[in-house]
Amino acid sequence: MEKRWVLYGSYGYTGNLIAEIASKRGANVTLSGRNEDKLRDQAERLGLDYEASDLADTESMDHLLGRHDAVLHCAGPFIHTWQPMAEACLRNRCHYLDITGEIPVFESLKKLDPHFQKKNLMAMPGVGFDVVPSDCLASLLYKKLPDATHLELAISGLGGGLSCGTAKTMIENLGSGGAVRIGGEIEQVPAAYLVRKIRFGDQWRTAVSIPWGDISTAYTSTGIGNIVVYAAVPKKMIQRMKWMNRLGPVVKNNRVKSFLNSQVEKGKPGPTKKEREKGESLVWGTVSNSKGDSVVALLKTMEGYRLTAETSSEIVHRVLSGNFRKGYQTPSLVYGGEFILEFEKSELNYL
Repeated sequence: MEKRWVLYGSYGYTGNLIAEIASKRGANVTLSGRNEDKLRDQAERLGLDYEASDLADTESMDHLLGRHDAVLHCAGPFIHTWQPMAEACLRNRCHYLDITGEIPVFESLKKLDPHFQKKNLMAMPGVGFDVVPSDCLASLLYKKLPDATHLELAISGLGGGLSCGTAKTMIENLGSGGAVRIGGEIEQVPAAYLVRKIRFGDQWRTAVSIPWGDISTAYTSTGIGNIVVYAAVPKKMIQRMKWMNRLGPVVKNNRVKSFLNSQVEKGKPGPTKKEREKGESLVWGTVSNSKGDSVVALLKTMEGYRLTAETSSEIVHRVLSGNFRKGYQTPSLVYGGEFILEFEKSELNYL
């Protein structure tokens, strides 16, 4: 039988980009999510199948996944949605893929490794910009310096802004501070805990530590025990991040989050097509060992949301073709650090 997959959360900003690729490729996909009206409109526009299903409804999820081989989960914030989807995948023998960048989700799915192994299924969260390019870069750097003890990564130039979904995930995590990995363990730290200057090509930028997914995944991929991830941001934003440390209890309030989410929904859904086509992303990385040796590299890719659509679509295709490894996995562990270089605009330079 022909293998089929589910794109869950297909009518969200990123989900729609993936759906458009699936339509062009004639993929055997079923669009899904809670809102049947949005699904119907999207399916008619793209000429694809659809089926409404609610993650909270076990019966409807089993009816959906029981006829499919894999799921690409795009409905966040994933801290609230990963578990019912993962459990549904295990019940119905479906591979689990998602586009999260949330550390708790990676760590929680990692604990389910034995269950996915037992059923010969793969669980690979983070098949988009979080964390494919940074995970691949970490792997390539580790290959250059196998005795590395420290890894630093930094992101710059995400293109034309954030999607509503990304913004809502950020709001959900407000007041939670940051995270780094020290001595193999994830440590919770204040927001904007570390600040440094990083050279992205010809330009030096101020970057601040952030709780990017690689705090979890890069350790799985490389075993390097000390990891910090930075994002290049304006100095005013760094100051605001530091203020958040004092406002923690306030911004964690559900009413405050609801208000902020309502404001996000009034804005544009995400970068325009023109912004996605013109935008680019830069990922800087360095590894060092106890002897003082180090390797530095800069990876250039297409704009982040466009890249997410391309990498996630390719990984789905590979999984359905039988190119997967059972259990919890990261992109570079299964497809190698060179995987990111297969995509248009990707360019790696060691500095």
